Amino acid sequence: MARPLLAGACALGLLILTALSAAADAPAPRPLAAGLPAYVAPADPEAAPALPPEPLGALTLADALAAALARSPALAAFSWELRAREAAQLQAHARPNPELRAELEDFAGSGEFSGFDAAQTTLSISQLLELGGKRSRRIERAALARDLAAWDYETARLSVVTSTADAFFEVLALQQRLELAQESREIADEAVRAVEATVRAGAVSPVEAARARVARERAAIEQTTIGHRLEAARVALAAQWGESEPRFARALGDLHALAEPPALTALLPLAQESPELARFATERAERRAALDVERSRGTQDVRVGLGGRHHADGDDGALVAELSVPLPLFDRNRGNVLEARYRLRRVESEERAAETAIGSALRAGHQRLVRAFEEARALRERALPEAESAFAGARAAWRSGLLRYVEVLDTQRTLFALRNDEVDALAAYHAARAELEGLTGTPLEAAATHGETRP
Repeated sequence: MARPLLAGACALGLLILTALSAAADAPAPRPLAAGLPAYVAPADPEAAPALPPEPLGALTLADALAAALARSPALAAFSWELRAREAAQLQAHARPNPELRAELEDFAGSGEFSGFDAAQTTLSISQLLELGGKRSRRIERAALARDLAAWDYETARLSVVTSTADAFFEVLALQQRLELAQESREIADEAVRAVEATVRAGAVSPVEAARARVARERAAIEQTTIGHRLEAARVALAAQWGESEPRFARALGDLHALAEPPALTALLPLAQESPELARFATERAERRAALDVERSRGTQDVRVGLGGRHHADGDDGALVAELSVPLPLFDRNRGNVLEARYRLRRVESEERAAETAIGSALRAGHQRLVRAFEEARALRERALPEAESAFAGARAAWRSGLLRYVEVLDTQRTLFALRNDEVDALAAYHAARAELEGLTGTPLEAAATHGETRP
């Protein structure tokens, strides 16, 4: 009983040591949201992971990111894959099991070989000896495969951060849009009451009242539509942490916060540090290790054995030695070696394609960020103040009888169209910001500092 327990304890200890070494050698998280704990699959596959509760009440961006990183089903899948690679690394250390063989010869025959009087009993043990460095190359490849899974996990972590930030600011923008629609509806209600009063007094044509009621209906329809869009965006945000129904009350954040975009030259060097590109150094090493594994399989292994033989007729015994060497006449593993070489070349092509794609995405995202920033700033500093002044003046002039309601309606439409344009520009700004941070793995504030400190 003690031996199985000791063997189990040793195996568990080796597994723990392997997991700890994997954690020590795993790629370090990129700076973006690195301080927030992310999902880590438990070492015991039957254990239930400890998940934080779903966020309730007012929801900040930090709350949303923390919930998504800790509860994301997509990130959990990559974490379980990392555990699987750690287990594969543990298995790669294992040596071939020895074989115990028992043979009984010269029995149940005829004449002197009838029965068991002339039987020969052989009991031997043999061991396969792996040659050509198979085990060391297998261990190296398993370790690199584990590191690749760690890179994939980090890429998935940044993807969760990016998609959650994007979904959060979409909710924030639609909340702002709904407030604008509600304000527009209230102004339209007020206008209908005022115009109908002037119609009853005979001061204006009933056509003015009809126009006011149409404007009110349009405002009501827009408010309902935005309400539906907001609910869909809330559902999409809750899905980031694996829930089908949102339980938070409202997203809290400063949609109007703007910061000068960093220069493109500050972002391009950071793109090389993104997990999507940094992983290729490990993947090339893993493909070379796979090639070495296939080459080592061209070296034939040797099986050696030693045993004892007992002769029943004379009660004598002797040793038996065994040596077995496969003859590489038909299979020298050439096809697998060639396949591994092709896959190594494929990684080189994939790296060049990824560099091109990420560089293009970074430039396009930077253009969108700059464009949205400039549009939002222009609307805030120039267009909106003018439109607000025009609308206030038109309402005052209409109440004094100097303007028709249709002219007030035009200024109102212009003002609220510009306000919605500002919300669109701000939403585009934050979406582009989240995309760039996800591509570089670095907050834009740090990217700007990085660009200033570079020679």
